[in-house]
Amino acid sequence: MFPYPARARNHMMTLTVASTMLVAAGCSSRDKSADSATSGNSLTPSTAAASSAQMDSMPGMKSPAASGAQAGGMQGMAGMTGDPDHDFLRMMSDHHKGLIQIAHMTKDKKDVGTATADATKLDTKQDKDLDHMVTMLEKDFKDPYAPKVMSEHQQMADELKAKSGKDYERTFYQDIIKHHQEAVTMIDDYLPKGKNAMLKGMAQTMKTDQQKEIQDFQQKVAKLGA
Repeated sequence: MFPYPARARNHMMTLTVASTMLVAAGCSSRDKSADSATSGNSLTPSTAAASSAQMDSMPGMKSPAASGAQAGGMQGMAGMTGDPDHDFLRMMSDHHKGLIQIAHMTKDKKDVGTATADATKLDTKQDKDLDHMVTMLEKDFKDPYAPKVMSEHQQMADELKAKSGKDYERTFYQDIIKHHQEAVTMIDDYLPKGKNAMLKGMAQTMKTDQQKEIQDFQQKVAKLGA
């Protein structure tokens, strides 16, 4: 069964064990080298993966890896930081930027019924919120973040431009309802994780205001009919 003497077999087994240990040591060394190569990044591979997952779970938000850093809200964004307050301020700033664009282009229109007055109110309110959030990012996190319009909200604005009259008015309210519903979902995701009491209070106020506006605007859509 064994073609070699016992001593030779023992010697070969010793060499095999030694070789296995050397291979394992080499793998460990390579792993440490790889870790060292990434240690200078702000996000470790595990943190980056978790951050991407967190971003992808948010409505309308995709991580650069998932979206290919497409044009829109995530283009140029460094990614999530892992701090729920910091990340919420970034994402909600982008979200507000999109609604402000839609409201701004609507508030001066003359043939869109009550949408003009509502767009003016939304523009003022969301612009104030946005200024507050950008100030918090710079003051509390030393993050001079520049909010961007996400691609899906840019698409809303582009499609709205082609409409007029009652069709514009109806679409405007439908877009704002959808936009507000996204924000409420984002806030619900943030509140259990948030640490900054002032920011959580601000987020709760946003949610309350936007839920009321959703109800008001749904009634207006119903009156406008199909």
